[in-house]
Amino acid sequence: MVSSWPAAVASGWHPIAFSSAVGARPVAARLMGRRLVVARDREGPFVLDDRCPHRGAPLSLGRLEAGALICPYHGWRFGRGGHCLAVPGTPLPGAPATALPCIERAGLVWTCLAAEPGPFPGLPPSFEDPRLDRFWWPLRASPAGLLDAIENHLDPAHPHFVHPWMVRSPNRRRPVEVSVRAGPWGAEAVYLESARPAGLMPRLLEGKRARSVGRFYPPTVAEVALEGERGLKLSIAVVFGPEDEGLTRPWAHFASPRGLAPAWLKRAVLKAFHRPVVIQDRRMLRLQQAWRQGEAPRYATGPLDFLGATVWRLANGLAEPEHERRLTMDL
Repeated sequence: MVSSWPAAVASGWHPIAFSSAVGARPVAARLMGRRLVVARDREGPFVLDDRCPHRGAPLSLGRLEAGALICPYHGWRFGRGGHCLAVPGTPLPGAPATALPCIERAGLVWTCLAAEPGPFPGLPPSFEDPRLDRFWWPLRASPAGLLDAIENHLDPAHPHFVHPWMVRSPNRRRPVEVSVRAGPWGAEAVYLESARPAGLMPRLLEGKRARSVGRFYPPTVAEVALEGERGLKLSIAVVFGPEDEGLTRPWAHFASPRGLAPAWLKRAVLKAFHRPVVIQDRRMLRLQQAWRQGEAPRYATGPLDFLGATVWRLANGLAEPEHERRLTMDL
């Protein structure tokens, strides 16, 4: 049910497939509890409800032929826009399948379930910057609240405990100047870091870090950018896909400046280092989701939850006036 989701999420655009996966075969997808199928013709990808209007067979189990999606049950053929192109055995027309809007952008196929789709979301520039080595890391959906997962990616406080020594030192902190700004466009937290990171992963992959930045692009995109004195070192951006209630799929994107190391090697190293981080985050989000399913109270907001309130307001379609503040934390 789309209506049970936060307003900006329900009316927003979400990825449902990698562009590279939509080719010779239809691709099954799920968005906010609704089953979809993605297919491709000469004009590009198109999205339909994953059920034939005739007898409800899943169209994703059919096949593609000359750009038409053929139902596996009675062979009805559907094209872009859901039009029934043919019913085998008769020249008479058949009922159309339900079509959804479709946009192909940044290596993903996006759709929207709303009757009146909202604007296409702003995306991190790193998604399409030709100066960077970029790759998508396919990850499966796992139990997690959508807004919980977004906030977790942007949260500066949990790595000391959830990823000790891997991302942050559990017992060594340094004062860091933080600048936070937010508005209807999203939110950003900038952490000025003058010392060499203590965590194993940033020490080996980055060297000395000048600052780290958490950015929220409403309604469901979050980016962590790690920067040195000369600019970007690594961007880790995630589009969080709401597959179902309490089931979230992270579409993870990595980008780094081109250099001596080949892109395939960076990809292998980044995935190897981040795999345990993903596992640890998933465990905590799974526990958090299990807790939320009971008679749990609303969360309290802590002094280091810099972006959480903005994530919640913008995802729910509420006003977020421009504001900025500066403070110091031990990171």
